[in-house]
Amino acid sequence: AVSPPMEHSEAEPSDPSDPSDPSMEALTKGLTFGARAFEGAQLRRNLERCRPQNVHMKDVPGIVLASYPEAAKMRGERGKQKVTNMLSACFAQGLWTFGPATTPVNQEVLPAFQFIISEMAKLEALNPKRVGIITTLAHACEDCQQVQAREILRIFGDLTAQNETFDEQLKYSLQRQKEAALNRFISENHKNCDLDHMQVQPHQQRAHLFSGYVNFIGQDFGLDGMEAARSDRYLQQVKHELKKVKTLTKPWLLASLKQEMSVAEWLQTLLADINNQNPAADRLINPSCIFKWVEANLSSEAAHLVFYDEDRAEEFKGQDPEQPSVENRYQPFLSRRVLVEMLVKARFLEEKRCSSSGS
Repeated sequence: AVSPPMEHSEAEPSDPSDPSDPSMEALTKGLTFGARAFEGAQLRRNLERCRPQNVHMKDVPGIVLASYPEAAKMRGERGKQKVTNMLSACFAQGLWTFGPATTPVNQEVLPAFQFIISEMAKLEALNPKRVGIITTLAHACEDCQQVQAREILRIFGDLTAQNETFDEQLKYSLQRQKEAALNRFISENHKNCDLDHMQVQPHQQRAHLFSGYVNFIGQDFGLDGMEAARSDRYLQQVKHELKKVKTLTKPWLLASLKQEMSVAEWLQTLLADINNQNPAADRLINPSCIFKWVEANLSSEAAHLVFYDEDRAEEFKGQDPEQPSVENRYQPFLSRRVLVEMLVKARFLEEKRCSSSGS
């Protein structure tokens, strides 16, 4: 059976691909990212929401070492500080290179870090999620505080994005791919960016170059971490370094990065996340938001398409899994085609123009 089409907005392609071929590549071959894909995710990091409960600065070393004992021997700031002391200080006042707790960056970093530690304290010490996050934070302390800020905000986003609207969750789900595209560009155009501070100047290293590019195109590309990038202490030197890249203009850089992004890869990630049948899975997208979005944006006839239907079994053929478990039969379960139509309706995807070189 062929499913009824969703209501189309003016931005929607009437026929994105051959309807007889439901594969992801076929469905996306005529599509590129739309304007909303490059709006930044507005994750709310206010102090009231993130205020830790029953966790204090003195508890931080114990929380860290219970999950990652190796941190006891680790040192940061070029060997000057114990990692456990650095994490405790961050819990109390944020990252010192960005100034006091009242600075714009620490107003994001401080509540985010306190929230992370508070959430980890709720888990068993050897819970894989807790071990992974604590390990990442400990190793970030071996790098500069620009990297530490980036990791803290990324982890916070991973932990809280599910509380946002469907649109905000979609924006956040694109962060990894955007950052990967930017890092590839940095590797190609700054060949020595991964050498240590004994071989190149700080403003020539990846962490600070990344800040420079986020400051340059972050708002137009929809990258998170704008405040941290603007507060990079080497930003002025980085700006001069960027000028060494031939033909570097904002439109050219944005076009280059967008060309590096894959619609099919993003959709496959979303589909695997939304259709994951493990009730304990860490998700990018909260399933409950999907039906709410459909109710608000599509017809009542189209709303039922977010659920599995045996009459449309052919539409799910080749997906993994091809149908939900018995326990999840009343939860959203999307086919490739319905996911594509939703994203076109939401203006995260659009038809490729003849002059477009995006993927």
